[in-house]
Amino acid sequence: MILTFYSGYYWPFQERYYPLNNAWDGCSEIISRAMNSTIIWSYDPPLESNGTLLAIIGPGIEFSQSESSQIRLFLQNGGTVLLADDTGSGNTLLQALNMTERFSPMAIADLYFYSKNPNFPLITEFNPSPITRNLTTLITERPSYIENSTSARILATSSPFSFIDVNGNGTSSVNETLRPFPIIAEIGLGKGLLILVADPDIFTNQLITMYDNMQLFLNILRVAGGHLLYDAHHLESAPLVAWRAALRRLVSSLASQASFSIQAILVATVIIGALAVRVVKLRKKHVAL
Repeated sequence: MILTFYSGYYWPFQERYYPLNNAWDGCSEIISRAMNSTIIWSYDPPLESNGTLLAIIGPGIEFSQSESSQIRLFLQNGGTVLLADDTGSGNTLLQALNMTERFSPMAIADLYFYSKNPNFPLITEFNPSPITRNLTTLITERPSYIENSTSARILATSSPFSFIDVNGNGTSSVNETLRPFPIIAEIGLGKGLLILVADPDIFTNQLITMYDNMQLFLNILRVAGGHLLYDAHHLESAPLVAWRAALRRLVSSLASQASFSIQAILVATVIIGALAVRVVKLRKKHVAL
């Protein structure tokens, strides 16, 4: 039991895009930069929209009709939603919001404007907007692109030397046309703003401090009003991740209230639990005799 509690608390979060994941593929860095942030594990109670950014980064779980309705209301009341996706999982939300835009499941690469290799395209083409203020270059990792962007305002595109990497080898073939692709777009809905980014990896710990990636996030947060809601509910995760996160919150709360160390609280919790189990067993044995 002691090992279970200690493992649950101390074992690092390794899920991709998780706000509690401090590794290269987590998003803990942007959480630390937000002055006021909350991780949401469900859409109950309803979302508060005043001065709030709802960040949905790398969703791996589809959106229910109820969740989509809440997000629509959140937008209509003045909230800002950042939807960053490169697999198409976020398309269920766009469909429920009656948007024509879609995230393509295909990755793009770039022959000339890249860092490391063509699978890390650099984005240097921006249209004026508070979202793109002070941006000169963004680095991406195998980004997707936004299709059917008829009602959206395009804020950033890849270079004219980018292409859909059909073969996944970072090399353009005869059938792969070179052209720019929409990477970032914004759509107004009611009083709110929906921001589409066709690469969640821009916001990971690996890339967020490179080029102007952090500036992009801070611009979005500033436009929204400063309060960050990070959606962990739609991230794919291993079993018990939500339980482990709840355990950390509980222990931290108890530690702050009682001025005990985290280790002491964990040990006390386990000892009390073990004693309770022992008492129950002794009572059962006594009754049997």
